[in-house]
Amino acid sequence: MRLGKWNTALTKWYLRYYTYGLLPIRVQSALVARHGRKVYKLRFGPDYEELARFLEVSERSDPDEIRSYQESRLRKLIRHAYETVPHYRDIMDERKLKPSDITTVPDLSKLPVLSKEDVRSAGTRLLSSAFDRKSLLTAATSATTGTPLTVYWDRDVEIMNHACYMRLKRWAGVPFGTPHAVMQGKPTVPPPQKKPPFWRYNPAWNQVRMSTLHMSDANLPYYLDELRRFGAESLETYPSAAYVIARFLEAKGEYLPLKSVFTTGEPLLTQQRVVIEERFQTKVFDAYGAAERVVFSTECEEHDGHHLYEEYGITEFVDEEGNSVPVGTAGLVAGTGLHNMAMPLIRYVGGDIGVASDKRCACGRTLSMLEGLTSRAQDVLVLPDGRMLPGRNIGWSVRMIDHVKDWQVIQERPDEIRLVVVSDKPISEQEHAGLRQYFRRRLGPEVRLLVERVAEIPHSPVGKTRHVISHVPLVWGQSNVFAMEEAEEPSTPRK
Repeated sequence: MRLGKWNTALTKWYLRYYTYGLLPIRVQSALVARHGRKVYKLRFGPDYEELARFLEVSERSDPDEIRSYQESRLRKLIRHAYETVPHYRDIMDERKLKPSDITTVPDLSKLPVLSKEDVRSAGTRLLSSAFDRKSLLTAATSATTGTPLTVYWDRDVEIMNHACYMRLKRWAGVPFGTPHAVMQGKPTVPPPQKKPPFWRYNPAWNQVRMSTLHMSDANLPYYLDELRRFGAESLETYPSAAYVIARFLEAKGEYLPLKSVFTTGEPLLTQQRVVIEERFQTKVFDAYGAAERVVFSTECEEHDGHHLYEEYGITEFVDEEGNSVPVGTAGLVAGTGLHNMAMPLIRYVGGDIGVASDKRCACGRTLSMLEGLTSRAQDVLVLPDGRMLPGRNIGWSVRMIDHVKDWQVIQERPDEIRLVVVSDKPISEQEHAGLRQYFRRRLGPEVRLLVERVAEIPHSPVGKTRHVISHVPLVWGQSNVFAMEEAEEPSTPRK
């Protein structure tokens, strides 16, 4: 995306966001409720019901039957990609491949892996000519190790993704309609708002959508009161956000019993799991789903690793050259989505690291297992007004600048953050202004933003970039109630 397009996109985003923020809370709530009804119609219906029944049967099917299903979908995908997607036709012609040459999972190795940079470079050549782009759903996405890109998909992908998430809810014993709370990055509550309610309602889903931008010592009691008043039986959020609330409960000597906590979006640390489960008096069900819609995995009630949703996609674990690594060895997660015909992503590598397992779960389901992701969790920023902001909430503006290849936010004090960027060219004053405006809205006017351009940002041993590093402890009163251990690795789910 060029600078002009970046500014246009940012302007449109701010226009919608500012307009929404200026509306009375009752009107905001009405808009959230209307959006909830729209999404409900999109994701439910006969197609969803059919998929849900299929997933309930397939999860206990013979592995050979699951593999047969995968390869049937794969043959359809490859043929469709060759006939309607210029990027894949060029690759296959260059390698003298025909669709009939790729009919099994091992045959995928005949194709190269697809990096985020490959997707960005290919642009519209990855889109199928069989679809009208205006009819497609879209999302801008960036994993912790990558550069920004836009992914398109059709309604079939949306329904499959939803059916898989509802499978997780079924495993957790929390059916649709159960009153629940969601805390994610969408600014449902404008950051400038200083007084409760820090939430809006989605009646179609029996859901209260709570802000992750307003958590502070002063505000969290309101959150807890509303969770109790609403009768929330489960919580869906980032590990860091759930951990902030759990630590607050711990500091107050309180508990908030729930039926389940669902975490996603960040690696779940063992330290976080222990405190969350203790304070919410329940189990955490962790999920991993690439926003590019190529891989999906979750825990079951045994909490002994992730089940790979093999009906959703084909997942390989490879080295940088795309060669398979042995089971039990860390490798790049390469996903082939089996349902996105609008923008097929075949052997897509977004930068996440995983470890395949050959064990079988005690739950009796036959889906393959993922031992876990080896990426590190992001820190939480502490702001001058006492708010605690999960790090994943602050990267949108940076991702919109094409020439920023990597970035990192470092916080040494509450009123100042340093944004370190790796870019092909200097950040222009216009881009500086956009960044300052964005961070001012997210973090508040008291926080000073320093932007520094560097040649390289240090990576972890497995190649991940830690995007947010905060050296400011989360403190209530005089005690430090939130301190992630620097050396801690992502959790191995425990029974």
